[in-house]
Amino acid sequence: MRTRGLTRLVAAVLAAGAVLVGGVGCASGPPPPVGHVQQPLPEVTADPALVAMLPPELVGGTLRVAVPGVARPATGPEEELGSALAARLGLRALTDGVSATALPRALVGARHDVGILPVPVHVAPLGGSVLPWLAARTAIVTPVGNPDRVESTTLCGHRIGVVAGSAQHAAVVEENLHCADNRRPEIEIVPVGGAEDATRRLLADQLGAFVADAPAAGHAVVLGQGKLAVPSPPYGEGTAGMIVENRAVPAVRAALRSLIADGTYAAVLDRWWLGDLAIDGSALRS
Repeated sequence: MRTRGLTRLVAAVLAAGAVLVGGVGCASGPPPPVGHVQQPLPEVTADPALVAMLPPELVGGTLRVAVPGVARPATGPEEELGSALAARLGLRALTDGVSATALPRALVGARHDVGILPVPVHVAPLGGSVLPWLAARTAIVTPVGNPDRVESTTLCGHRIGVVAGSAQHAAVVEENLHCADNRRPEIEIVPVGGAEDATRRLLADQLGAFVADAPAAGHAVVLGQGKLAVPSPPYGEGTAGMIVENRAVPAVRAALRSLIADGTYAAVLDRWWLGDLAIDGSALRS
């Protein structure tokens, strides 16, 4: 029988949802060239010493990973990192991509072993622990050249896409109140389903910008094939959390450190324009 999964994550994940406009974080990389093709990931093999750290009920089985997103199958840096963790532990990865609003519910009740979130998780949930995996930042995606001159301080009067139910959705709604208070044009807030939806709308000139967590922003830039970019450094603070069932924490922590050490982690981040937001292996000390 599998261990009892994470049972009370709703409050913990919702507590992570308030990432408002803040100080400038790490600098973004240059926009990809036209026709940009992601480099392939290195092959990840199982490490017997790490496999031995798994709880018996997981050995040789499936690592069930919940990630943000509505695409089927899920894709993006969270999905690729989850798959790499599973491979290093000799497991098959079963990745479930769900919407920002459904993610907390998806993590409740023994349906997943790991949840990889793009925002900080400030309270460890009952039955689980939180591991760091990425600097949590918000980024703005625009067409190359930023023709509408959209910045974090100039959202008023623009048509802004946000992932429905995300921390950035709440932040832009709050920013719109400041626009009204200062008698500036309102933000036209357009909820989108994810990076894929935002990319389509940006390329169709239906949005001035997409404001999202850094992984979703990087995903949109990749999908834009050289037509989209992050024109200014990501902003905010904190560290994105990976929620792991307690019995699997030692093995997952060791696997993540191993992926950092051998360069697989960096390769995943680089594929999605997140290299400047990497954490150091020292952050995973038990």
